[in-house]
Amino acid sequence: MEASSNFEKYTTKNPMLKRLNRGFLGSLLMLADQAKPSNILDAGCGEGFVVEHLRKNLGCDLTGLDIEQKALKVATEKNPNTTFREASVYEIPFESNSFDLVILSEVLEHLDHPEKALEEIKRVSNKYILISVPHEPVWRAGNMARLKYLGSFGNTPGHINHWTRRAFVGLISSHFDVKELKSPLPWTIALCEIKDVN
Repeated sequence: MEASSNFEKYTTKNPMLKRLNRGFLGSLLMLADQAKPSNILDAGCGEGFVVEHLRKNLGCDLTGLDIEQKALKVATEKNPNTTFREASVYEIPFESNSFDLVILSEVLEHLDHPEKALEEIKRVSNKYILISVPHEPVWRAGNMARLKYLGSFGNTPGHINHWTRRAFVGLISSHFDVKELKSPLPWTIALCEIKDVN
């Protein structure tokens, strides 16, 4: 299997990157736990690293979804008793209001149509949404400091959208009520609630 940047990030031997990843996963877990979910969908789960972390720390049903078969194979091997589906975040194959919490972790920056994905995760959630994105320009600066992706000024391959914390909050607050933000370096993570339409 060709290693994705996500796979490389979670399997790094670099002690500084491992520390940053622990901070990210800890913040993600803290926010997910606040939602008190009985079931979670990780939309864009990749190789299942977030699913694995949540599975080990939360007592709830988990489902992962991704478009990459190779990533799902790794995710299934890491999480053998978890359900995984091959599908797009633009067309999630579940009924409306199916999950207490839907996670979209490090996905939006890769999408041609992030607004469409936000509407689709809103459809399948019955209350909470948890979204994380790289915090720009900190993300690129970190890559440059590591001498990574210098030809693209630190832009990670596949990242076609970039948000500062303020711009990210502006994007998601047009879809959800933002309940809490965390900024473990170099990410921004938001716990959101579906807006009351009454």
